Amino acid sequence: MNRSLLYGVSLAGMALCAPLHSAELSGYAGLGAAVSPVYSGSRHSAPGPLLKGGLSLKSEDWGQWDLSTEGLVWTFQPESPFAVSLLLASDEGRKEIINYPFSARKDRDLQGMGDLSDMLMAGGELRYQRGDWGLWLRALSATQTHRYGGETQPLARTVNGGVKTILWRGQHVEFSVAGDITWANSGYQQRHYGVTVSQSQRTDFEAYSPSSGLQEGGVDSELVWHISENLAAGVAGRAACLLDEAAKSPLVKSRMQYTLSSMIQYQF
Repeated sequence: MNRSLLYGVSLAGMALCAPLHSAELSGYAGLGAAVSPVYSGSRHSAPGPLLKGGLSLKSEDWGQWDLSTEGLVWTFQPESPFAVSLLLASDEGRKEIINYPFSARKDRDLQGMGDLSDMLMAGGELRYQRGDWGLWLRALSATQTHRYGGETQPLARTVNGGVKTILWRGQHVEFSVAGDITWANSGYQQRHYGVTVSQSQRTDFEAYSPSSGLQEGGVDSELVWHISENLAAGVAGRAACLLDEAAKSPLVKSRMQYTLSSMIQYQF
């Protein structure tokens, strides 16, 4: 099913079910900007708009449903310290010729590789929250195989784990940090960092078939200012390092990947 259609059907279902089950409906919308690598492993970064939004439907009988620009999440017991969720998310693709936002510039480092389409992934997450500390373990798998570089790629799978804590909280301001690490199977590694024989013939890259292994480790920090009960503004940063087979890819020009973003968000 088309990802936009899936989200649209889910959104309509949440809106219809809210009055039927006496559920609580809430949401948020955010607007900001971010500077990030133009693709995973690139040495070039570019600014771009940042749009986020979502709806949450909370019911005593059906748990909590969260539909957002990041995907769909169903959490069975959201109030429990240990929470289990089912997930639908999108693994972002890339263009072989990347347009820089707000500019006529183009990044042609991947020219000849072909466009990589978005891919729907499904899985689950186990999360533990105690006070200002939180731990999570998330596993995702592609819902279907896909062709890229003239070959049918195996199902992509990832496992991500991490920890997050609020280090400091003032009257209206809080500062949090997080760390995480991701393992990826050969299907995911090939999708993002591999080079098929067909692609190597059209580019200057040597053929490369990465195996399963650690893909990335990163550290995040975020400073949030709660302007009012419903309005907040924040600045966030991430420093990530590509690891193992991903870092050895001929597509990777920089193992270190930095992202800086700012956003203002309204909750309702």
